[in-house]
Amino acid sequence: MLKGVKADLQAGLMKDWGMCIDGSGGYMVCEVPSEAELFDSLHKYRAYVGFDAMQVLTVEQTMESRKQTGSQTGK
Repeated sequence: MLKGVKADLQAGLMKDWGMCIDGSGGYMVCEVPSEAELFDSLHKYRAYVGFDAMQVLTVEQTMESRKQTGSQTGK
C-alpha cells in the first residue's frame, strides 16, 4: 500500500497523506473534479483501510457562500 501512496503523491494524485503513530487512523488530501474520480482514487486502497470522505471548501468558497446567503458571521 505504501508504495502506491508514494507513487500517487509523486504523481500529484494526492496532495498529502499521513498516518497516526499508533496506527488508529490517518488522512489523505486530494483534489478531484468529481465524486466518480474520488471513488476511483479511494477504491484501490479499500483492501487496506476504510474511509470517511469529507468535501471541504476553501476560504474563498466559504466567503462567497456566506455572501450569497447573507450570513456574515464567523469573522
